[in-house]
Amino acid sequence: MSRILVAGLCPLPNENTPKSYGPGIRTWQLAKSLAAAGHQVRIVAMRIGDAYLPAERVNEQGSVEGIEVQRVLEGPFLSGDALRPHLASGWPDAVVGATVYGSHALARQPPTIPFWADQFGHVMAEAQAKAALDRSNAVLPYFWRLLEPVMTHADRISVVSERQRWAAVGELGVLGRLTAETCGYEFTAVIPCAYVPERSTRAAEMGSRDVRAELGIERDAFVVLWSGSFNVWSDVETLFRALETVMQARREVHFLSTGAEITGHDETTYARFVRLVEGSPFRARIHLRGWVPGSDVLAHWAAADHGVLAEQPIYEGALGSKNRIVQWLGHGLPVLYNRMGELGELIAGERLGLTFASGDADDLAARIAWACEHRGELAEYAARARAYVAEKLTFEATTTPLVAWAADPRFAPDREGAPGAAAARGFSIQALAAKELLQALKTVPGVRRSQLLRRVWRWLKRHRGVPAGGT
Repeated sequence: MSRILVAGLCPLPNENTPKSYGPGIRTWQLAKSLAAAGHQVRIVAMRIGDAYLPAERVNEQGSVEGIEVQRVLEGPFLSGDALRPHLASGWPDAVVGATVYGSHALARQPPTIPFWADQFGHVMAEAQAKAALDRSNAVLPYFWRLLEPVMTHADRISVVSERQRWAAVGELGVLGRLTAETCGYEFTAVIPCAYVPERSTRAAEMGSRDVRAELGIERDAFVVLWSGSFNVWSDVETLFRALETVMQARREVHFLSTGAEITGHDETTYARFVRLVEGSPFRARIHLRGWVPGSDVLAHWAAADHGVLAEQPIYEGALGSKNRIVQWLGHGLPVLYNRMGELGELIAGERLGLTFASGDADDLAARIAWACEHRGELAEYAARARAYVAEKLTFEATTTPLVAWAADPRFAPDREGAPGAAAARGFSIQALAAKELLQALKTVPGVRRSQLLRRVWRWLKRHRGVPAGGT
């Protein structure tokens, strides 16, 4: 068995912190699966700062279910400094980056051992959504600088969907890795979001807390839940319009949310939703709890009849997935989700929950109204979903490609250190394209001595990284 260093994010799902995020679940999904397969695993995790209380220690070391865990600050993690002692020790046989942040930290100083990199969702599609929210493209270079070294140096790459897999292949091509040496080599693997097994144990130990009673919600009310961050892709306008429509028609409908803004990433979407709610005549039936500690999350889920998620019809959702939806499906909470991406199509195709058309508030309102009147059928959807998740969306079922690679970790054919690796890497794809363009133009009669051609050549040298030596 192998010794595997996993670079990821925390809090992990077994930590009781004021906030919790999907990247911590992803880190635990990869690390725990490797450990369960018999590998020795060590986690170095970047602390998502606002998820912890200020007084908590920042360089905590310990063990979680036999896995050594070190939690470090963002600066030394993303620079790679926190990982260098582990790599220099010679302990790991291979490294795994969980999410683009863990993968980037490893790629800052390309490992001399096999490197598996994870893209937990399509990075540049998320960047596009962030840019649209900010109404500025200034953030795009930051995300590309995170991603480029990862895709340049990784030996294998995991993604969350088949669609994202093909997007990743395109990124590899742009970076010059689809070469003669790698033809036929499988760079990518799909590792879908998975249900956290600890949630079932916690649900059994939850106790008798009654969130409905705390909020004054009637026993026969129908409670629609949003649980988790309000992110750059969230469609709060469609959600709000749907709630107003259905609440006007049905007095038993309440809305309950846990989660709020993401400090430093999206601090406006939740605030926009709060402003909408404050102006609503139905605000007494809309319960915004904000972020609640991890120990309280399941009690809020237990108070709900239906989990809902509305996202914008953009590439981020089409290529990615949503961790919270998988957690609801596995927990047995009936799901209402827009029919977007592979997860939305899976829910509709396997009848694991209800779906609605993205951006269609009337369709969303109609689905909520139907659910109010068909609670028995809603429970049948939830039972099918739990059975499906228990078979196909467990940690073990989703991480088969990673576990198989870890048993015999190898370099990609174009990586330095790989047997027979050729000197095919390191060329500038822009330079190659520019040089070949000029060569082609020179074969056109009447163009060889063209002043226009010379001006184009000089421009390309300045702007596209063409070597000064010319063709």
